[in-house]
Amino acid sequence: MSIELSVTNGVGTATFNRPEAMNSMTAKILTEWQAGIRELADNPEVKVIVLTGKGRAFSAGLDLKQSFDGGDDMPWSNETNPASRLSKALRYGTDFIRTLAGVAQPTIAAVNGYTVGAGMSFAAACDIRLASPEAVFSAPFIKLGISGGDLGLSWFLPRIIGVTKATELILNAGQYDAEKALETGLVSSIEDDVVAAAQAMGEHIASFETYAVTASKRLLAAAPTASLDSHLDSELAAQTLGFFTDTAQNLGR
Repeated sequence: MSIELSVTNGVGTATFNRPEAMNSMTAKILTEWQAGIRELADNPEVKVIVLTGKGRAFSAGLDLKQSFDGGDDMPWSNETNPASRLSKALRYGTDFIRTLAGVAQPTIAAVNGYTVGAGMSFAAACDIRLASPEAVFSAPFIKLGISGGDLGLSWFLPRIIGVTKATELILNAGQYDAEKALETGLVSSIEDDVVAAAQAMGEHIASFETYAVTASKRLLAAAPTASLDSHLDSELAAQTLGFFTDTAQNLGR
């Protein structure tokens, strides 16, 4: 399989498993990756999801050695218009991002190496990003003659590092090493064993009341586009329910 799944102490880990191709992908491979994320998200034992890659890459994005649209056994195989065929294939990528960004559990990207193109979008879609010293984040779209808005990157990146830095990175087809990623806030820390660090962080988060964690994630995700008035109401509703969790009910006992 192109993705490996494991669950340890409340942390579900999804590992991209195409090291020979630097964990690059096609539309068909994305269906496997999306199914893997859904399997972890639907597992009641999984409180946090870690995403990483096997080998020297997190993900190199599009597999340039294969046809992205997957050949003759995909739903659009009879589509004769090349633009329509490609658009339908690319939607598998947007569906994967929607799934990854939409899970209830917090997500941690353990970026273990090269993170290129769509791979950078996968990392950006996670709630938290940790980097190994070898991590490289690259957004080469402009130099390839295509749009820098790939699988949500032009939506996520300004929210993570700010509009100015995101614009500079994308329009220059730039890249960050781990130190630059830390400096700009793209990652939270640089870790020698990034998967172990993500596991430890995941176990720490998983030790808290599930409702408190998932409600906090929802509030943080909604905050950038919410008005203060509406957000205060959302916080009030979440806090009210939170006082009835087992942890809150046991306070002072």
